Amino acid sequence: MPPPSAGDDEAGVTTSPEGDDGDDSSSTSEGSDEAGSSSTSSSEDDETFIPDEPDVPEYCDLITQDCPEGEKCVAYGSTGGYWDATKCTPVKGDQKPGEPCVLDGIALGTDDCDETGMCVDVEEIDGQLLGTCALYCTGTLDTPMCPPGYSCVVNSGPLAFCYESCDPLLQDCQVGLACYWANDDFHCVFTTEDIPTGEPCGYINDCAKGNICLDASLLPECAGSSCCVPYCDLADPDCASLPTTECVPFFERDTAPPGYEQLGVCIVPD
Repeated sequence: MPPPSAGDDEAGVTTSPEGDDGDDSSSTSEGSDEAGSSSTSSSEDDETFIPDEPDVPEYCDLITQDCPEGEKCVAYGSTGGYWDATKCTPVKGDQKPGEPCVLDGIALGTDDCDETGMCVDVEEIDGQLLGTCALYCTGTLDTPMCPPGYSCVVNSGPLAFCYESCDPLLQDCQVGLACYWANDDFHCVFTTEDIPTGEPCGYINDCAKGNICLDASLLPECAGSSCCVPYCDLADPDCASLPTTECVPFFERDTAPPGYEQLGVCIVPD
């Protein structure tokens, strides 16, 4: 297991997406089915029957995508400030995962991504919320799935998306993204604050590229409850950016996944 991380093991965003999923609900109608009763005709017998609209859940599931055809489940801000709930919205565009997108608003939740994803990592530019289409995870919340080379990032709120896997030493992500530890894997995620080494942080992606947000107890000094700590290579350790620390294995002995055997972090040794 890696060393203790900062408060929340989830990615922070400009809109601070956190919230709770709701429970699906359904209802049944009741009617009279008594034998032996007589009836008389009335004008109501001649009324045209109008079929009921399909049931639309008050809350939907980003992973199972349980919305009616032509719609998709998206996260939105029920109070307008941050993503804290989900709902079904019409599919309005055809932008693919990884392509740029426009979010109509946090409260609206609609975007121009196709049915396979949602516009996230948004930033307001010239009055528009511009971001990137992120692919929805599939499977279930207990066993989320993504295409090869990707893994699912699930936060404590309604968000669950596939992010590209990466190497924290190589920092081999696309421009604008950095390699961060989240949900037991390394993912290419956008950087929120670009906080330098040794400075206080709150979310896993607050720190500058090549750093991880760890508990203050692992550092010689930290002005907050957690601070940014650099990764290091056990084969060629260098912790000069954080004096009095040493390059300590990120994973416990014999637990490192293939390719991460030489990964370390600059912390105070036990």
